[in-house]
Amino acid sequence: MCLCSPLNAARKKKAQSQDSQALEEGLSLSVSKDEAIKLSSKKRTYFYKIEPSVLEGVEMGSPESIRASMQKIRKNDSEYAENEKVLIAVASRIMQIVWPSEKINWEVPEVSADNPYIGALESVENGVFDSSTGNVDFLTILLPSLVLVTTNVNNDVFELCRTSITSALTLRPDSVLANYLMAVLLEKESDYKGAEEYLKDIYGKNPQLEEIALIYASVLRKNNNLSLAKIVLDGISKTGNNLNVLKQNAYISFDTGDLASAELYVAKVLQQNPNDLEFLLFRVKILIEKNDFIHAVSLLDMYARQESNSIDYLILRAKVQLDWSKNTNAATETVEKALNLYPDNTEALMFAARIASITDAPVAGKYADDLASQVLAKDPENQDAMIFALKGLIKRENWQESYSISKKLISMPGFNSDVVAMYVETCLKLGKNLEAYEYAKRQMEAYPNDETVLQAYVLAYTRIGSREQVLKYIENLMASSSPKMKSYLYYRRSYLQLTEENTLADLRSSLISNPRNDEALFRLYELYFSKKDYRKAQYYLRQVVAINPNDNSIKQLNEALTKLMQ
Repeated sequence: MCLCSPLNAARKKKAQSQDSQALEEGLSLSVSKDEAIKLSSKKRTYFYKIEPSVLEGVEMGSPESIRASMQKIRKNDSEYAENEKVLIAVASRIMQIVWPSEKINWEVPEVSADNPYIGALESVENGVFDSSTGNVDFLTILLPSLVLVTTNVNNDVFELCRTSITSALTLRPDSVLANYLMAVLLEKESDYKGAEEYLKDIYGKNPQLEEIALIYASVLRKNNNLSLAKIVLDGISKTGNNLNVLKQNAYISFDTGDLASAELYVAKVLQQNPNDLEFLLFRVKILIEKNDFIHAVSLLDMYARQESNSIDYLILRAKVQLDWSKNTNAATETVEKALNLYPDNTEALMFAARIASITDAPVAGKYADDLASQVLAKDPENQDAMIFALKGLIKRENWQESYSISKKLISMPGFNSDVVAMYVETCLKLGKNLEAYEYAKRQMEAYPNDETVLQAYVLAYTRIGSREQVLKYIENLMASSSPKMKSYLYYRRSYLQLTEENTLADLRSSLISNPRNDEALFRLYELYFSKKDYRKAQYYLRQVVAINPNDNSIKQLNEALTKLMQ
């Protein structure tokens, strides 16, 4: 919420009445190009008697330029004019608020708070965007936006800050401070590409400045430029114990898959700050990646005693419930709570889509493809969201939409054998047999050792080749196949047999090679169900349920069969 302090308004009014060098009025917060030129040409602003290069250094706002200005303006305390004292105080507060890693090496004279500059900075320190400054020069326009770097900033002020910073950049495009604040704003809004653009130049000119390097490394990491992010961090790693550097290194190590290094960095962070809840959860995330669920659950319980509604906690709790406890109902309930609290959170939507694609049931009232479409509306190229959407569409046998999305997926960079299999299946369901076969053949030639691709090729070949050709091909594969692949080949050959006896023999051979082949078990269920041998049909169907306990469609078949047998 934007709070415009009445006290600061009173201060501004009093300062204007007391000082003959009062700030000129009439400039709106949004400054056009013509207005900027007119404003920059004005001389009688509050600081007009101060050497222009001194004011320029403060407006540039980097520690280096501020120090240079403070060196130029330095006098005995009794010799400072009031506006000089104010400028020194402003420069000092900028250093303290924006660049806390930098030391102030000059004396700061006492100054009254009854002016819009100091009033704005006091508001900033209270998490308030002060709209009462008058907006008549660069500093009165920009200073309220320093609220972005405080810990208690509310996102309701983001638009006010954007207008303020944009206006300041119109006046001084090369201001390190203004560019940095715009990058901070964009990073908070998750516009990492935009933030990187504002950071490139100012980082190049200030590579040793910790605050800029840290946000630049963070933005680079989120833009998947991990190698450059590491270089940026290494440039400011003066010691091995800088907490902020340790945190960024932990994130980068995790993103590169180096879990051992990530865990080491996290441990160092928690040694310095055992109550850092963010990194307590980060350790949970690492433990889950290592499949150390017992320790992960213990830390989650510890975290929950202090905070149980954070989005990161809810997602990690749902992952443990689904992947370790195999408790789909509990995981669904947790992710639905997350979506209720954070309806637009991408990670919650993706996890909900994952559950829906596994269970073939709605989560928060929506199926997998509907949940994934919410992510795709914001990020149309999100491949993981497309895959969840495709799985949901296939579960519901929506083959036309499945074809559209799978066609897009196979045109994107990277290889995913599951996508290959789903595209082939979709084409076959739509009668596009030749398209399925030719695509599967190309993929098999490119990835001859991938069993999922080989299975997709065998399936497509059964629709194109003659019975004799396919049988011969399967026979040739049998000798060199793994037990799992051999199980699939027996299962697929069962469809080519001409007698029930041979069909059943192949399905039994399939289960000897892989007792958990749910496709062979389901086919046996279908065969016995068609013969009305419900007892045997249920025997095999129950095994399918045991292998796929979260698939609601299979459970519903079993429930229907149970009723039929009563």
